[in-house]
Amino acid sequence: MAKQYKKLQNKIHPKAKPETVRKEKVGKDYFLLVMIGFTIIILGLGWGHLDSLNKAMYVLLTLSLSLTYARRHARLTDNQRIYVDRASFASIGLAAALFLLIAYQQYFA
Repeated sequence: MAKQYKKLQNKIHPKAKPETVRKEKVGKDYFLLVMIGFTIIILGLGWGHLDSLNKAMYVLLTLSLSLTYARRHARLTDNQRIYVDRASFASIGLAAALFLLIAYQQYFA
């Protein structure tokens, strides 16, 4: 009788199963790390030869790549992930705008 009662209780009110946390498999992102290192090397070696617009463009590009790496590998809350995404998109947009401005100044103006 007690066994049947437990079976009925389990059917009516099943025990809460712990939710499994799905981990996203993230790659190693070697290419992203190489690009971050490449932009840092260009900034370091060319600091004396680059003008202020080029320096700002490379700093923004390095920042965007670093934020992308952080978004993929850091454990962030949803709000933090949104802010990191927005900052990454803003910095890559500004870097692209600076690139277009530099190209215009060098070749057309």
